Amino acid sequence: MRQSLNNSLKFSVCTVILIAVFAFLAGSNDAFAKKSSKSAKKTKIKSTQVLQQRKAERLQKLYQYFPQYETWEQAEIYPYNDMAFLNNYDRTSIYEDFFKRRLLLERINDWLGVPYRLPGRSRAGVDCSNFVSIIVSEVLNMNIPAGAATQATLFRKIKGMDSLQFGDIIFFSGRNKHAARIGHTGIYIGNGLFAHSSTNHGVTYTLLSEGYYKERFRHGGRINGFDITTLAKK
Repeated sequence: MRQSLNNSLKFSVCTVILIAVFAFLAGSNDAFAKKSSKSAKKTKIKSTQVLQQRKAERLQKLYQYFPQYETWEQAEIYPYNDMAFLNNYDRTSIYEDFFKRRLLLERINDWLGVPYRLPGRSRAGVDCSNFVSIIVSEVLNMNIPAGAATQATLFRKIKGMDSLQFGDIIFFSGRNKHAARIGHTGIYIGNGLFAHSSTNHGVTYTLLSEGYYKERFRHGGRINGFDITTLAKK
C-alpha cells in the first residue's frame, strides 16, 4: 500500500514537473516568436525607409539633368511649351506621344531603388534586361523577351550617342569593354541620362558620360509604331 502510494506520489511529481517544463518551453517559444516577429517588422520598416531614401536621391538626379520632367509631372493636358523638346525629334518614335513620355518616367520612378538580382523580375530584385522588359510592357503593353543581346536585335539601330533621343533602349558590352557581345541594357531619357538596373545600385539613373558606360556603349534601339504592331503579333 505504502509502495503504491509512493509510486503514485512520484508519478504526480513527475507529471507536475513535465507540465512545468512544457509550459516553460511553450512560453519561451511564444516569446521567441514575438521577438522574431517584432524584429522582422523593424527590418521591413528599415528596408522601406532605405528604399524611399534611395528613390528620393535618384529623383533629384532626374530633376537635375532632365528638368522637363517637373513640367510633365504636373501637366493635365499637353504642355504646348514642350514643343521645343520635339525639335529635330524623330516623329516615328512611339514617344512622340507626350502622355507616353510621362508614363515612361512614372513607371521608371516607381521602380527606383529596387535592388539588382539576376535573373530577377520582381520588386525583390530585377536585372537589367528584365527591368527594360517590364517597363516596356507597362508603358506600351508590348511584350519583349529578357536578355540584353536578344533585345538589341529587336529595334531600329541608332549608332551614335549624339543621335539618341527620349525612350531609346540603349545597349552596352559587359565587363569586357572590348567585347562585341551585348551584356547590359537601359532606357535613355535625355541630356545624357539613362535608367537601368545596375549591379551595384539597383534601379537608378546614370549619366552616359560616366567612364564605365561611355567605354562600353554600343548602340541604341528606337521603338516605333511598326515595332508595336509587329511584336504584338509574336
